[in-house]
Amino acid sequence: MRILELYKKTFSGLSVDVWKIALIYLVNRCGEMVIPFMSVYLTFQLGFTKGESGVTLLCFGLGAMVGSNVGGYLSDRIGNFKVMTLSLTGTGIGFISLIFFESLFAISLWLALTAVFSSMFSPAAFSGVALWGKPENKTRGFSLLRMAINLGIAIGPALGGLLAFYVGYKALFVFDGMTCFIAVAVLQMVLSHRKNKTPRPLDIKESKMSPYRDWVVLLFLLFNLINMIAFFQILFSVPVYFKEELLMNEKLIGAFFTLNGLLVFALEMPLVYIIEKNNNYFKPLVTGALLIGLGYLSLSIFDNPLVAILLYSVLVALGEVINFPLIPSLVMRRADDQNQGKYMGVVSMMFATAFALAPISGLPVVEKIGYHTYWNVAAGLSILSGLFLWLLKGHFVKTSPE
Repeated sequence: MRILELYKKTFSGLSVDVWKIALIYLVNRCGEMVIPFMSVYLTFQLGFTKGESGVTLLCFGLGAMVGSNVGGYLSDRIGNFKVMTLSLTGTGIGFISLIFFESLFAISLWLALTAVFSSMFSPAAFSGVALWGKPENKTRGFSLLRMAINLGIAIGPALGGLLAFYVGYKALFVFDGMTCFIAVAVLQMVLSHRKNKTPRPLDIKESKMSPYRDWVVLLFLLFNLINMIAFFQILFSVPVYFKEELLMNEKLIGAFFTLNGLLVFALEMPLVYIIEKNNNYFKPLVTGALLIGLGYLSLSIFDNPLVAILLYSVLVALGEVINFPLIPSLVMRRADDQNQGKYMGVVSMMFATAFALAPISGLPVVEKIGYHTYWNVAAGLSILSGLFLWLLKGHFVKTSPE
């Protein structure tokens, strides 16, 4: 009963529009089944080397960096609703069109363009939570979006693994694109009242605050970036490791992502509610980075694959749920009403930068030093990130506007 009461408190007080954004994210992420299998597709289906696959996925990350900035910039000017519509439509077209590209140059260029549209959605959605939700529930609002994302990730890769295994990767791309169009339809149905509303009156002067001149935020994001580069190996090096070293097929790889997504889905909102209630953000943030590091150590230490995978999944899920939702919440404290989109844009850009650097610093390095050594390197990055964040804590809190 106490657990049920905790869940009830966890979800209470969030505005209707925040729930609607979460619904759209859920529909979209149920179809986000391409990315966990992209490194496997490039390496085993198209015959790219690990280095070539890393370069191709780097292009996707570079496009995401551009899209994060564009999404944040446009959200402050034309409104979150229009940016989300543009993002979902462009992403749907992009993923379906992947079936026509197979050369290294063509698929790299098209993935970069698709990523521009795909990553525009996040700053628009997260700044929408800040604008349309209750100020005292921002962290839980961000966490609700992540919960929707992870529930979608729990469903999507399982379907994606079945599609890739039984039908083929081209069916995977088409289905992924179609879910983007379904998400557009849901957006039009549930958030149409926000269609013509810009986030601020046009006569208000541009904010003088810029996240790119806030060195505390930049250091904060840099230290988190170190952890994200390690974490995102879950999408790039880990699936190839499962297939190449542990001989797992796409169905089993999809099942792993389902397990991880369900863990995050079940744990994140209650844990974030407790963190928000205690009003203590930095300690959990640091603990989360350390847990992710321990997750990668488990892949290196334990010879039994089942034990290693289970420990990795649990530790990384725990680290993710008490680290990721606190990043936008802490950064948003330093924004004002006129530049929330820009601040969310720079947070999204940090994630996009990690997404760009992870494949190029993962698969090609694995080719040189091997998986065992690389898991130790990834663990070291996450632990180092946690230590740097702890050192920054005092200054961040002192200089925060709130």
